[in-house]
Amino acid sequence: MKVKKLLQILILSLFFYSCEDKEPTSMHFDTIAGSWKWIKTYKVIPLSDTNPETPANTGIEELLVFNADFTWYKTQNNVLTDSGSYSLGSGHLDYPELVYDSIAYYKNNTPVKNGFDYYEIHHDTLVFCSYFGGRWSAYTLSHSGTKWWVRQK
Repeated sequence: MKVKKLLQILILSLFFYSCEDKEPTSMHFDTIAGSWKWIKTYKVIPLSDTNPETPANTGIEELLVFNADFTWYKTQNNVLTDSGSYSLGSGHLDYPELVYDSIAYYKNNTPVKNGFDYYEIHHDTLVFCSYFGGRWSAYTLSHSGTKWWVRQK
């Protein structure tokens, strides 16, 4: 029983570490528009020798584009893998006390099931972390963790 409890504490500690604060810039809804290149993903579960995942150790080049007209698309290795429209929002939770910005994804004007990402923008870096919204997973994170993107010029 003690081993199970210790493992739970370790997993939660890794999760919180992967979502560490990094002095975010103030959020303005127009700042997310643009092209974002994936640079790394830290996964809390499953633990892996390739943590963090990167384009170098996965062979996957990912590009995420948010257009000013609230459409978006994602490519992997220059192949379209997902697209639709999006809306931006923000919110807060009382416990734990969290303030977050979010992206809601839509297909044919219908909300995507579990179609939210919670994010912060740090200068030229977009960070997705489900914990920003007090959740365990998000649309672009199939497992818990944190995903980083860098703005393309």
